[in-house]
Amino acid sequence: MLLVAAALFAALHGYGIAAAGQTSAACTVRLREQVSAKSASLMLADIADLSGDDEGLTARLARIPLGSVADVRLLSRSEVLSRIRSIIPKPDAVLLTGAEITRVSVATRTPEAAEIAVILKAHLAAISPWGEEEIEIRAIDNLPGIIIPQGDVQLRVAGRGMPANLKSALMSVEATLEGKVLRAYWVKADVRVRARVVQVAKPVPYGVALRAEDLREAVCDIEDARADYVRNSGEAVGMTAKRALGPGDLLNRNWLNENRLVRNGETVRCLEQSGGIRITTLARALQNGKLGDRIRVRNIDSDRTITAVVTGQGEVRVVH
Repeated sequence: MLLVAAALFAALHGYGIAAAGQTSAACTVRLREQVSAKSASLMLADIADLSGDDEGLTARLARIPLGSVADVRLLSRSEVLSRIRSIIPKPDAVLLTGAEITRVSVATRTPEAAEIAVILKAHLAAISPWGEEEIEIRAIDNLPGIIIPQGDVQLRVAGRGMPANLKSALMSVEATLEGKVLRAYWVKADVRVRARVVQVAKPVPYGVALRAEDLREAVCDIEDARADYVRNSGEAVGMTAKRALGPGDLLNRNWLNENRLVRNGETVRCLEQSGGIRITTLARALQNGKLGDRIRVRNIDSDRTITAVVTGQGEVRVVH
């Protein structure tokens, strides 16, 4: 009768029964009613008082993981018992008592502006042609509204699109723990991109091929960071303008056509110069080529294959 009463008492007020032959459990776990955790990653020691003679078991119980908490979480005694039973080989050595439900809240903090700026710059550099050294986060407007749990929480930027308006860029930032999203926020930032790009130096009419003197490289403020600007003037020389270009325009690749001055299979004039002697012959192009490209051509008279540089429309110069 006494054993039945003891079992009934344990069922009503605690979980776990001491092993046979013992007068008490090796360890007692008393759950608290309310807990303010220091970290979003919970362990049993965060929500319970542990006591007992078996120091090894007590230490092992203290480290049992209970998942994460983003804001407020309610943990039932049965949920905690289930976690103990999944990890401790002899759960009957543990007496679980205390609150039926533990309310857990987590300590929070507001991130520093520099902390947010680092992840924004890294994200923008990863999804655009601009380097981190070319991107400046000038201001973040809504930091006071961003509250993240303390502890080993990581911040990351969600989404892959480049903001259309850099001066008022709206980006989604997520607080994660072990890959799981705890909270998400909208961050409004003033972003500046300043980089070396190709600028138009002289007016270039529609349909005209660009020359080196038509272009210059300059460090400029980039208004539309999504645009595909030319970064090296040599890449644009010989290309044809799809539209009229004016001095000061930042050269966009979408405004250019790759101008193939020589096409594979067509007959070209081939200039060969040796000392003061210039010889012009006809050759068959074996490759496409734009201004300055080295291509292979076959001399029609001798059937000899040679390397030549494209110098104009249908014209090449033999390379020695």
